[in-house]
Amino acid sequence: MSTSASSTLERQNDDVLENLLGKVKSLRGVTNDIYDDAESQRGMLDNTSNLFDNFSARLANSSSRLTHTVVQGARHHRLTLYIVAGFVTLFFVYRWFF
Repeated sequence: MSTSASSTLERQNDDVLENLLGKVKSLRGVTNDIYDDAESQRGMLDNTSNLFDNFSARLANSSSRLTHTVVQGARHHRLTLYIVAGFVTLFFVYRWFF
């Protein structure tokens, strides 16, 4: 092979190599962007998970307090009903005899 043909093939190889290097750099950039985006989304998902855990705990606490309030309220209503019924009974007994 002559020197000029060898030189031409060398330049073509260098051009193809430069083209390939550009594509590899581009692919690496895309890969890094995908990795950064995945890390960002993982952080957001962790944060969302923590928010839902806190919400769940607060909702359970609120539900427990509501149940406690309703039960206590029912006891107070029953006591109030007994007191009112006692006064009404005393009123009718008083009116019956006096």
